[in-house]
Amino acid sequence: MSDSVKGAIRNPLNPRQLYYREEGGTVMVMMGSRWGRFRGNGEHIDGPLFEADPELCVWVASPRPSSHHRLSRILDMSGER
Repeated sequence: MSDSVKGAIRNPLNPRQLYYREEGGTVMVMMGSRWGRFRGNGEHIDGPLFEADPELCVWVASPRPSSHHRLSRILDMSGER
């Protein structure tokens, strides 16, 4: 899976985690080579990554129109701040 998924956002508390919405409202969380699929409330569905930020899952799982002004985008930046 790519590190540049359209509409994906990084967790501000752990920039190595990438969150994006999948079809059906589930949330995919990527962290390096590990991944996990979660429900919109943060409940784990499958994958070797078992923990996700439930508040971020709620936000990412919420449907938005494609022209919404708050759509996130991936920026090329280091995980170090």
